[in-house]
Amino acid sequence: MSMRFIQARTEEIKYHEKFYAENELFAPGTWLARPVKAIMDTFGLLDPHDVRVLDLGSGVGRNSIPIAQAIKAYGGTVTAVDLIPSAVEILQENARKYEVRDNLNAIVADIEEYRISPQSYDYIIACSALEHVSAEEAFRRVVAGMIAGTKPHGINAILINTQSEELDCSTGEVSEGFIELNLATGKAISLLKEIYGDWEIIVERVIPQSIQEIKYGKPIEFRGNWLTFIVRRLS
Repeated sequence: MSMRFIQARTEEIKYHEKFYAENELFAPGTWLARPVKAIMDTFGLLDPHDVRVLDLGSGVGRNSIPIAQAIKAYGGTVTAVDLIPSAVEILQENARKYEVRDNLNAIVADIEEYRISPQSYDYIIACSALEHVSAEEAFRRVVAGMIAGTKPHGINAILINTQSEELDCSTGEVSEGFIELNLATGKAISLLKEIYGDWEIIVERVIPQSIQEIKYGKPIEFRGNWLTFIVRRLS
């Protein structure tokens, strides 16, 4: 792995550890305030009975907890995977707090290394996760694993920051986003359409976004295009 990847990964872990320590799940005014609407809406297309969900890069449960709540009465389960041990610890606390401990299995793992069991899941989420893999080859490998792990008529939801840049709020200087995999938006779309060539596209949307952050010990504005790509297996 390159030195740039190692440095970017280190900064991302620092940022998320600090953010999760300072902000509770569903806290108003933060990006944890609510689950992603597109994920919850398309999850609603599935029969909830005994549904199995995999959340890659789950964090502290922004999407995992609401989904576990939605399927609790139907015997469903969520497997939530995240690289950061402290995030998984908070996720487990949130599972207890929101009374879904029996429906949620939290695992510490790098999504590049995590093996997805074949045809095991009805819905697989990678929300703000694939931009944190090491290279395009790893991107393809993780998505291939998602496809292999999806049951017939199951759904994959990929939401990814693309074409990111960072504005130094103190100097006004703009630089390329310091993130592990910074794909151009068009490149990400073409990759996903190639890989999911025979799947039904449910949602394909690009929205410019900007987020105020404290990173590298200074205020920055993280800018990019938020790509939502949600597809359903046809057979």
